[in-house]
Amino acid sequence: MYSIGLMSGTSMDGIDAALLKTDGMVDIIELGNISLSYTTEFKILLKALELSVRLEKGNLSSAKTKFPLALDLYLKNELKVSDNNIQPTILSLTHYLYTNEYSLLTADDVISHSTHLHAKAINMLLLKVNMDASDIDVIGYHGQTLFHSPTNKISLQIGLGKQLAEQTGITVINDFRSNDINHGGQGAPFAPLYHQALAVRDKKYPVVVVNCGGIANVSEITGEDENSLCGFDTGPGNGLIDRFVKQYTQGNESMDRDGKYGLEGRIDDTLLNLLYEKSLYVNGKNFFTTPPPKSLDIGDFHLLPEFNLLSINDACATLEAFTADSIVQSITYFQQQQPRHWILAGGGWHNPVILRELINRLKIRIGADVLIETADEAGWNSAAMEAQIFAYLAVRCLKNLPISYPAITHVPYPLSGGCVYIPSSGTTPAVTECLKNARKIINFSTLR
Repeated sequence: MYSIGLMSGTSMDGIDAALLKTDGMVDIIELGNISLSYTTEFKILLKALELSVRLEKGNLSSAKTKFPLALDLYLKNELKVSDNNIQPTILSLTHYLYTNEYSLLTADDVISHSTHLHAKAINMLLLKVNMDASDIDVIGYHGQTLFHSPTNKISLQIGLGKQLAEQTGITVINDFRSNDINHGGQGAPFAPLYHQALAVRDKKYPVVVVNCGGIANVSEITGEDENSLCGFDTGPGNGLIDRFVKQYTQGNESMDRDGKYGLEGRIDDTLLNLLYEKSLYVNGKNFFTTPPPKSLDIGDFHLLPEFNLLSINDACATLEAFTADSIVQSITYFQQQQPRHWILAGGGWHNPVILRELINRLKIRIGADVLIETADEAGWNSAAMEAQIFAYLAVRCLKNLPISYPAITHVPYPLSGGCVYIPSSGTTPAVTECLKNARKIINFSTLR
């Protein structure tokens, strides 16, 4: 089946879209990908909506009513916009979203615009690969994560599946995580299953795949079946570093781009150890001493006040070492204690300090003969991989194949999931056949 995957990560930089031809097993052909960057205005609107959702502890309905207040708080507290400039900034955001200055900014319109941008990304990708919407069987639409709390059975990704199906004329699957969460699972990570499929396809196992985005997660793959797969979140990727830089520069910078600060800094080992003790507690438990399955929300991380006493260079160097070291320490929970082959995916590895620290610490932990390569060096596509995951999972959902397993998310048994939306223009014969043969489709919806 031809499947397009869509992903917008916790950094909220933009949308990645990728096209696969896959059977949802190990037959995977990568056909192209694009990225669509968000404007500064839309990043602000998304971040303000995220703040509103967090203040309301994941209650989207309540967060929608509090959105104007949250936007005001975000501009003042996070971006340090002065009182005199708050209203002009809101007028500018209004003009961006509505092309006039007289409408009232609403959360519903931010969500609708997010969906519209995902449709735009689809069209960009189709143009690049020289295909029509009628050629595509399904879209795997992850949506933008705003809140993740498995204990409270909430994993909130915004995005309108029905709207996207109508705007593109392609069947859409979204809401991948709810079925897992509702059955007692963590709702994350979902990457390990795709990592295993690539490793089996290319005969690269045993291998460890590390994805470093806002949050870092690992997939340990020792064979071809579900019992040969282990995956979990390890701690921060870029999340804490980005937060610190944004606070230190009062919103003028959002990341330690190319490690420019960390490369000039010194790692504070005392503070590094303190991060393990105090920075990350989930449900009252230290995350780093909690065995998997386990997952994280970007809001779980605590930036220690001691960092305010460091220079920006030393703080970034220490946080970047923490990201690398927490990945290495996760080996404690692996099936194999000396994994020799590591593949690195995700944007975090563009930071040379994180990469340097991971390589050095792995060589100390495992030995100088450890093989470390980027996803691109392994013949995979690092920039497209997160989007490819949801293209792959969409096909599995259509075929009612599991997308989560007990060893990864802690569900009681393998589960499929997702909501299906068929556009009023219809769908492809392949999708029709899948839905006809499926034993069970979760929350099946039709627009006709």
